[in-house]
Amino acid sequence: MRRSAGAFDELARLLRDHADKLADETVAEIVEKVPTYSAVAPASLRRSLGQHIETAAGSLIAGKVPERVQDVSVAAERARSGIPIEHVLLAIRLSFQALREFVIGAATERGIEPGIQLEGVRILWEVNDLVSREYAVAHRDEDLDMARTAETRRVEFVRRLLRDGVNTPDMGLHAASFGLVATARYRAFRARPTAGEPSGQLLQQILNWGNAHRLAPFGAVVEGDAVGIFTGEDLPGEGPTAGIGPAVELNQIHESYRVAGQMIEVGLEFGRTGPQTLENLSLHVAVASEHSVGDHLVERILGPVLAQGDFGHELVASLDAFLAAGLNTATAAKALVVHPNTLRYRINQVKQLSGLTLDSAQEISEVWWALRRHEWSSRTKAGIRQG
Repeated sequence: MRRSAGAFDELARLLRDHADKLADETVAEIVEKVPTYSAVAPASLRRSLGQHIETAAGSLIAGKVPERVQDVSVAAERARSGIPIEHVLLAIRLSFQALREFVIGAATERGIEPGIQLEGVRILWEVNDLVSREYAVAHRDEDLDMARTAETRRVEFVRRLLRDGVNTPDMGLHAASFGLVATARYRAFRARPTAGEPSGQLLQQILNWGNAHRLAPFGAVVEGDAVGIFTGEDLPGEGPTAGIGPAVELNQIHESYRVAGQMIEVGLEFGRTGPQTLENLSLHVAVASEHSVGDHLVERILGPVLAQGDFGHELVASLDAFLAAGLNTATAAKALVVHPNTLRYRINQVKQLSGLTLDSAQEISEVWWALRRHEWSSRTKAGIRQG
């Protein structure tokens, strides 16, 4: 239906003339029906209502809805205030409902025919839809930007924390802002994703595990690794594979992180899974780092045995099982699925080839070290070949 010339112009003029009164009434209604808006500054809310009124008036004069809303900064402001988009859209709906009711009342008083009124109301509905869409996009973009900013801030803080500890006033303030207590004791952790495993997924797995055990985990993905801290002196024995340092105060957390990095390296080199700490890796750390000692023991103790080729490797495996069983032949034979006499024969062969007696604690300790060093060397060489 064609509208009569100037009919919408008059309605637009009335909207603008009554803008202050409409804003006052609508502000009160929004605050009453959308409780989160009670925290919004009245001036900010009136500004957004003024923009809605101006957009509505301009659309009535043009007889159509504009392609874009000129200013959607209020939507970003609402996002920064923590007001969810659902509440923002409800406030918009209440605003335009008030504008439509005003326009219908004014048009009826002036005898504007129903068809023209209907066309005006349709335009206002379309403006409502346009503003809602554009505010929703602006609100979402601001939410995403805030999330990215918060994540960037958290990653940088975690990086500095684990590198330097809390040793400056600004780091102390940042730590407090993240809920960390300077005098509490924390363990640093470091985990490395397997091939094809997203770092973020690994971090979330560790955080979920920490939360399940009330360890108050806090971390981020830094340079591809999942890193962070836990509370607590004691840790569950089962969990994600991660290197975990000793419990220290925050000003020493960088030292705990250094140890955590060493623990994950050693744990992976030995093919171990679960939480890796100094407590459970024990001498494995020395085996992986004391190259000259370990290589000497391997050459002196295992060298003559390994020189026998495949049979020598079978003898070494039997010796390892024998030590793991506390020198109990029956237990070791069961683990190897061989007859005890077969195991006795193999151990005697080891003794003859190496000169071992396995009678002293020192000799047994040296044999264990040689076995672990041989294991470490085999695994690291295999890793290099695969790489």
